[in-house]
Amino acid sequence: MDKQNSTYFTNEALAKMVLVQGKTLAQVVIILWQNAIDPNNSLEIIDSLQLRFTDGERITIGCNEIGDGLDIVEPNFQETKKQLDAEFGGKIKLHVLDASKTKMWDSIPGKILTSMRVTREEENFKADSLVLDFGDEGRTIAISPNDGLVIDYYEEV
Repeated sequence: MDKQNSTYFTNEALAKMVLVQGKTLAQVVIILWQNAIDPNNSLEIIDSLQLRFTDGERITIGCNEIGDGLDIVEPNFQETKKQLDAEFGGKIKLHVLDASKTKMWDSIPGKILTSMRVTREEENFKADSLVLDFGDEGRTIAISPNDGLVIDYYEEV
């Protein structure tokens, strides 16, 4: 995918988003990178967010290959952990954490994902952010080059 097109969701990613709409959320999992190369300044970044549904379906929202937009990714946690350990000797770690009971997510499990909304630009859909719509509340997911995924409460304007 060239740089210009990487800022848009692919048709495959959009199809996966449509597939999970209408499903009941069971669990929210975050994949967190912890960089401890400088022991006095540990850095944690949310690499991806996985929504797990009551029917067993999962969708993982992360960064695209270039790092300039969101994508629907197929993570291999164990392989990534091995690669990080081999390359950085344990200084960069990958953690898979259940976020369902955090303040950000504790009211969401059990709700139906009404839609995953993205911004349309002519015939394409921008990969800079998306809204997870759970009917009476929502969450926004965006990407920051220095901060990884940025997750916030969604409020209609």
